[in-house]
Amino acid sequence: MEDSGEAADVLRAKVTSKGGTTEAAIRSLDESGVKESVVQALLAAQKRSVELSK
Repeated sequence: MEDSGEAADVLRAKVTSKGGTTEAAIRSLDESGVKESVVQALLAAQKRSVELSK
């Protein structure tokens, strides 16, 4: 990403075969809301780390 200047999703699309297994897995993860769950988990961890640092 740093060398190409392209976003992660653009780079991933370039190496993911259309109709392939990785594409199917990514679609399933997207439909299941995994990204949102990971973001919420990271925000919760960050919030707790601030609390613990006081």
